[in-house]
Amino acid sequence: MQAGCREIGNNPSLLGPVPKINLYPDESLDDLLRGKLKLIQKRRGFRYSVDALLLAHFVLPAAGEVVADLGTGSGVIPLILAQRGSPKKIVAVEIQRQLAGMARRNVRLNRFGSLITVLHRDLRKLPEIFSPATFDLVLSNPPFRPLGSGNLSANPEKAVARHELRTTLHELLQVAHYLSKPSGRICLVYPFQRWPNLLAEIKQAGLLVSRTQLAYDRKGGQPRLGLVEARIKARSKSEELPPILIETEKGKFEL
Repeated sequence: MQAGCREIGNNPSLLGPVPKINLYPDESLDDLLRGKLKLIQKRRGFRYSVDALLLAHFVLPAAGEVVADLGTGSGVIPLILAQRGSPKKIVAVEIQRQLAGMARRNVRLNRFGSLITVLHRDLRKLPEIFSPATFDLVLSNPPFRPLGSGNLSANPEKAVARHELRTTLHELLQVAHYLSKPSGRICLVYPFQRWPNLLAEIKQAGLLVSRTQLAYDRKGGQPRLGLVEARIKARSKSEELPPILIETEKGKFEL
């Protein structure tokens, strides 16, 4: 065991004992869903934000859905969906080796190994692994800054998560289209300042917007994030859900 590393594990329950998981000195163990889940994260590296919570709230899968999370990071969204929804199976894809390993430890720690599979893969290579129309729900909290825009983080994990270093929105949507069943859903969260770009890319990918929701920074404030559901075949006119607040009188948005 690495020096300074300690073993952790959730309390045993009716589900049986939990395998011991290593927690390294540069990592923290945090509560998720008010303590119902535990999440290992880097102390100074990539950490989940409200984007992930909003997307998980927006996409909560129906019973029996097969789900793909493209760019899962530490696995936070699959964990929430497994805890709050009733999916049949979740495939969590992450291109960064260390984050994929962390996601696997989080899955084991929270006893979802039979439901969530973590793949260390470039999402652009998924058509080599999966047949077309495999998933009922494909979701992503994708990198949102094109190369050459904004300040590139010195932290590699943050840089890949925020900038289109490994994949572009266009490539992601093409893969999502391939993976999605004709009746399936493709859901993303994206900064509102780039909302027109997202909608244009969705149209270019041959998809139809079926549901949207804007997240405002606070009451009376400005839209900060947009949530969108797209389909290969839209069932009806696009539905616009009531806005949601990131900062409320009770504090930040929570599930």
